[in-house]
Amino acid sequence: MSNALDYLKGLSVLVLFQLLGVGLAQVLPIAVPGPVLGMILLFFVLRQIEPPEWLTKTAGRLIGLLSLFFIPAGVGVFFLPEPIQQQWPAILAAIVGGTLLSVALTGLVLKALTPDIADR
Repeated sequence: MSNALDYLKGLSVLVLFQLLGVGLAQVLPIAVPGPVLGMILLFFVLRQIEPPEWLTKTAGRLIGLLSLFFIPAGVGVFFLPEPIQQQWPAILAAIVGGTLLSVALTGLVLKALTPDIADR
C-alpha cells in the first residue's frame, strides 16, 4: 500500500509542476510549451533540495515506460504514406538535426553541471 501511495505522491508532484508550467505559459509572452516550463521549474526546485525517494522512484518508473508513449505516434505514420513520401527529406533532416543538437546540448549541460574530474 505504501508503494502505491509513493507513486501517487510522485505523480501528483509531477502533474502539479506541469500545471504550474501551463499556467506560466499562458501568462508569459514566450513560445515555450507549458509542460516544458513545468520541467524547468521542477529542475530548479530539485537543484535546491534533495529529491525525495518517492519522487525519484516515480520518475524512474516513468522513464522505464517512456518508449510506450511513442508507440501511438509511430503507428500513426503508417496511415499517412502520401504526406510522408512527399516530405521525407524534411523529416529526415529534422530527425538527424534534432538528434545531433540533443547530443551536443546534453554534453554541454553535463559538462556544466558536473565537477571536472581533473580537479579531484
